[in-house]
Amino acid sequence: MSDAADDALTTSFGLSVETVHVKEIELSKDHKEKIAVIGDGATTAGFRLAGIRNTFVLSGAEAEAKLSDLLSNPDYGIVMVPERLIENCDWRLKKRIEATAKPVVVAIPGMDGPIEQSESLPRLIKRALGVDLTKKK
Repeated sequence: MSDAADDALTTSFGLSVETVHVKEIELSKDHKEKIAVIGDGATTAGFRLAGIRNTFVLSGAEAEAKLSDLLSNPDYGIVMVPERLIENCDWRLKKRIEATAKPVVVAIPGMDGPIEQSESLPRLIKRALGVDLTKKK
């Protein structure tokens, strides 16, 4: 990634590139799972600057349809979507998100902050992988 892209990401989102520079989840040498982002132009641009290739600028019914497609695609391990999309989507899709262990659907807060306390990332990982990352031995 170029220095200009690093600077733009740091300026726009207050993040250093090192903290979000993940393109795929490597489960083994033979298998990698993709990360996808569905959202508005500003959100997806930030993730593209961080190296995420699978970004989709969609809203409403188109975003719901894309999320449904990604939930059925075994190539994806993480799908990030705006909280508002999950809040406003059809109840059947909400049930499917809750029942699906993979891909993990991560709700991204909007510009006005989080809607409510959502499920934490460690809990999402525990649900998806069955491993509690916060538990000390």
